[in-house]
Amino acid sequence: MSKATDEKFMTAALDLAVQGGRAVSPNPMVGAVLVRGGRIVARGYHRYFGGAHAEVECLSRYRGDLKGTTMYVTMEPCTHYGKTPPCAPMLASTPIGRFVIGMADPNPLVAGRGITLLRKAGKRVDLGVLGDEAEDLNRRFVRAVTQHRPYVHLKVAQTLDGRITKGGAGRDMITGPEVRRVVHAMRTDFDAVLVGANTVRVDDPRLTVRGMQGDDPHVVVLDGRLTLAEDARLIRASKKRTVYVIVTPEALRKRRTRAVALARAGVQVLAVDGGKGRLDLRAVLGVLYDEGIGSLLVEGGADVFGQFAAGGLIDEMSIFVAPVLAPRGAPAFPTGSLAALVREASYMHTHDAGRDIWIHAMFD
Repeated sequence: MSKATDEKFMTAALDLAVQGGRAVSPNPMVGAVLVRGGRIVARGYHRYFGGAHAEVECLSRYRGDLKGTTMYVTMEPCTHYGKTPPCAPMLASTPIGRFVIGMADPNPLVAGRGITLLRKAGKRVDLGVLGDEAEDLNRRFVRAVTQHRPYVHLKVAQTLDGRITKGGAGRDMITGPEVRRVVHAMRTDFDAVLVGANTVRVDDPRLTVRGMQGDDPHVVVLDGRLTLAEDARLIRASKKRTVYVIVTPEALRKRRTRAVALARAGVQVLAVDGGKGRLDLRAVLGVLYDEGIGSLLVEGGADVFGQFAAGGLIDEMSIFVAPVLAPRGAPAFPTGSLAALVREASYMHTHDAGRDIWIHAMFD
């Protein structure tokens, strides 16, 4: 096969992979096509976490002779048991003669073992076809599985002078309806939304998806002192998600009655190391990853933003800037920290979002 032909079929596999979306998290999005005689004879992709992997689904849709076929798969076949049996040993036992793979699996449980197994079985394996595209598709998975924490996207809505409140009483709506639509779309694309306990006390948000189709994300509340009320709207807003409240062990010991009340309301209370009511963010993220949270949209407030920035725990950032001033409002970041963040970005672009500006940045 020529390079152009290999890239054509890998593009078809990548187009399939993206259909898995958030449903496959914390697993990667993977697509596969089987080619015989210069045409695709079967397709498959990983549809949901715990479901058949792309390679298995692809083969299940083909009943012909596998001799002389080539399989294109966006990520290296796995070698370990998880929700399903490993794919690489199964593929090695088939008559498929050639495998074209977009990228190696960065999961330490795989990390090249699938490719080695296929080659030892006498298969031709070509790695790296559209590798950059494959890695970009699973940027979140790569970051999560190599750092044992969810991929973090920080979302800030602020004024021109960097304020996230207007300084008055009650909830402030700073950005316009276009930004709110973007944010609701973001929520459909992340496993969980994270806020601090103060944001819940002041805004009493629902943190659901509204105005469009998509599943509500799980919710994480950083509440080191265990102050969350069991009648908070985010607890009552959706029965199809889990609300995690992260507390310190000390708070859990001292406020056991409140923890029991939250548990009865369906909340999962998790104790994570910390001190003086403060939580260790890296430990929090590790616990959330163990709970199956592969991606996290951080929505507030200022103290939470500052902790993530100070800890170097931001993978991606969206700052929505409204054309208003609020000199008495609360700042989104400590003085100078936003400028420092922007300087560290590996990618930055601005978009119009109605009357507002969307600054989008990524970090290596």
